[in-house]
Amino acid sequence: MLEQRDHKGLYREIVTNMLEGVMVISMNGKITLLNPSAERILGLTQEEIGDSFINVFLTREGTDDFNEAILDTVYEKKKVSNMPVDYMLDGETRNLSLTTSYIHNEGEKSVVVVMEDVTELNELRDAQTALDKIRKLNVEYEKAKDEAVRANEAKSLFLSNMSHEIRTPINAVLGMNEMILRECADKQILSYAANIRSSGKTLLFLINDILDMSKIESGKMEIVRVEYEPESLMMDLWNVIFLRAQEKGLDIRFSLDETLPRVLYGDDVRIKQIVTNLLTNAVKYTPQGGIEMRAAYEKTGGEALNLIISVKDTGMGIRKEDMGKLFESFQRLDEEKNRNIEGTGLGMNITMSLLKLMDGDMKVESEYGKGSVFTVTIPQRIVCGEPTGDFESIRKRREENLSKKRQFFEAPEAKVLVVDDNSMNLTVFQSLLKRTKMQITTADSGKKCLELVKKEPYHTVFMDHMMPEMDGIETLHEMRKLSDYPNADTPVIVLTANALSGAREGYMKEGFADFLTKPIDGDLLEQTVEKYLPDTLVKRTEETDGEPGEESGQMDREKYLSYDISIENGLAYAKGDLDMYLELARLFVRDRTKQEMMRGLLSEGNIKDYAIQVHGLKGNARTLGADRLADLAFAHEKESKAGNAAYADSHFEELLGVWEHTLAGFEELLSDCGKGEEDKYGAAAGGGETVKLSESDLESVALLLDDFETQKAIERLQDWIRNPLEQQMHERIKNVLIALEDEFDEDKAIELLRKKGGDESGI
Repeated sequence: MLEQRDHKGLYREIVTNMLEGVMVISMNGKITLLNPSAERILGLTQEEIGDSFINVFLTREGTDDFNEAILDTVYEKKKVSNMPVDYMLDGETRNLSLTTSYIHNEGEKSVVVVMEDVTELNELRDAQTALDKIRKLNVEYEKAKDEAVRANEAKSLFLSNMSHEIRTPINAVLGMNEMILRECADKQILSYAANIRSSGKTLLFLINDILDMSKIESGKMEIVRVEYEPESLMMDLWNVIFLRAQEKGLDIRFSLDETLPRVLYGDDVRIKQIVTNLLTNAVKYTPQGGIEMRAAYEKTGGEALNLIISVKDTGMGIRKEDMGKLFESFQRLDEEKNRNIEGTGLGMNITMSLLKLMDGDMKVESEYGKGSVFTVTIPQRIVCGEPTGDFESIRKRREENLSKKRQFFEAPEAKVLVVDDNSMNLTVFQSLLKRTKMQITTADSGKKCLELVKKEPYHTVFMDHMMPEMDGIETLHEMRKLSDYPNADTPVIVLTANALSGAREGYMKEGFADFLTKPIDGDLLEQTVEKYLPDTLVKRTEETDGEPGEESGQMDREKYLSYDISIENGLAYAKGDLDMYLELARLFVRDRTKQEMMRGLLSEGNIKDYAIQVHGLKGNARTLGADRLADLAFAHEKESKAGNAAYADSHFEELLGVWEHTLAGFEELLSDCGKGEEDKYGAAAGGGETVKLSESDLESVALLLDDFETQKAIERLQDWIRNPLEQQMHERIKNVLIALEDEFDEDKAIELLRKKGGDESGI
């Protein structure tokens, strides 16, 4: 009996110390036991319960689940196991897990309820579930981000490639127009040509911005502030819009506050883009009446002012309910009514982005059916406070002063180095700067460039970006690592076909001083060179009137279209210089030898160098107006850069076929114009006395080349070849001249000059 009592004490001790709550209920509902854990879980004590029955819980709010489970066990004989129930404690819902069973104690049956507070455990499980979901979402996010990055990179590559192709026809138009400005004497035609030039340049700005829409969306578009004259900005805007308005029979009127400061500091290019968009929209949506643009200002303190430009039209106006759509991308208002009006709907979105970048804003007032007024306010800084004057007087004065005579400069003492692996590009560069009389040295590789800059000081270096072995960026970095060399402070300007907006900033970060896009604009090239030359070397002069070459005008250009050659496009890049164009064509024909080299690169699997070669072929063909070949080469370049060797292999014969067809056209052109290689380096006419040249004579030219006196060496060789020479010597000098003038390969020329006994094998 004592042993039994001892067991009861042991059992009670165990129950008292259990972490789980234990409650014992007699079958008549009386609570006979409540251990400390149950007291804590239920928020009650044994003393508080006293002799009360389970009904004590029935009056407590939030215990319905708990009560039902216990009563079902007591009265309905429904035992539960790990049953989840909610229990309200101190205004907070707790999660309990209940298990019920029956016991016999001294002949009386009771219900045992074991309870556990699993609120924290459930919260932990919920947190773990949420964490698992977050991890899953993060994985999905990273995957989506990677896809977005790849898509964005693909878009950037596409835009970069497209920039070359879109700019090409515009450059051709501007190039031909430039020849009108240079060669025409009719003032009316010159006035038209001036409008074309201004509008074309504005179009190039707009295209660059559209190509770089992703940059605007990412908020990385940079504002470049410079000093500018508002009157010039107004004239450019007038030239952009005047003809468009005139074609629709619209009145156009510009007014300028005469007291507006003459020179301001701000991003005139972006301001021009903003106002051009407003003017263009005004013309588009105004069927009759007129357009008025007003430029005014208000001082905001010190040298600061707000430039205020408003564009008013008598057009269709905007509905009140459509105002919210005005600045959304790809939105066209009143679509049904305006379905015949061209445009993407991006203009106003770009305009607002640019205004925000310049801390400006826009106000729109419109009455549907009567017209609109768009007013932009842009903070600027005053550079020169002199008043601008009346716009009409300025416009008339400029038109009266329009003349075809243009200033340019000569700098015979200036030394310029140009680095490009493409011989045609080197020829174009030299030809475009021919009238400046500068001393131009060429290098066909980064390695050759490094050798030259160690020995000879230059005033400017022009560097192609895309070259084999060592590209332009790598060459510049290696150049800047040199010590004690004469070009430590020489500005280096990159030459590139990458016209994408933002490319300039990238090249500047690499250490370049400036940036020129291909195809190279002759006037811009001259301006860039002059910008970096010391003033003491520059002598200004004025072009005299000249007549277009008869040869150019009389050429049967339709004939060469059958070879997919546009002489007009090619001459545009050659600035209308037929001799230069024919010289480039001759070089292009000689480059036929690259075909086998490119075939070899493909067979070796060297897709990287193959991409560089087709890049050069594309540029050369485009420069000569061979657009079909250029397009095909571009396709090869694009696929090769993407590592698609299979495409290059399967389409190489097609490329060769078009290439040969184009070459046949150029060979016929050179034959028709008498500009073949044999004509250029032909033997002297007449039966004069043969001039004898010795190995020491040739060595004297080689020494000139060793000392980087390339031009003097060429002049001496040209003097010799104009005289009757022995056949073998004539061929030898001809090959040296080809190496120097066409291939820009001085090492090859030196090797030919020093080849003993006139051995021409392997040449």
